[in-house]
Amino acid sequence: MRLQAELRDKLKQLIAEELGPDCELMLFGSRVDDAQRGGDIDLLVRSPREVPQRFDRQLRLAVRAMRLADGRRVDLLLLDPATPEQGIHREALRTGVWL
Repeated sequence: MRLQAELRDKLKQLIAEELGPDCELMLFGSRVDDAQRGGDIDLLVRSPREVPQRFDRQLRLAVRAMRLADGRRVDLLLLDPATPEQGIHREALRTGVWL
């Protein structure tokens, strides 16, 4: 996994502060593979309860995560019980690593 421990901790803290400590954070995409180089940071956040204003919260979390990652691009998916499941969610859950 190509994500420094310090950044992992900061991202988990961000999610806990914004959405609660019971939310889960997953890294997926190219940064899961140590053999690859570069790439953006793909994150999936799973909440056990519905998140009000989900789309706005998702965007705000992505921007805050980008700041924590020193400007590296962060793609963030927010998955709650009201989110229609899509292929990208299934792929992330199948191939990702929980942080």
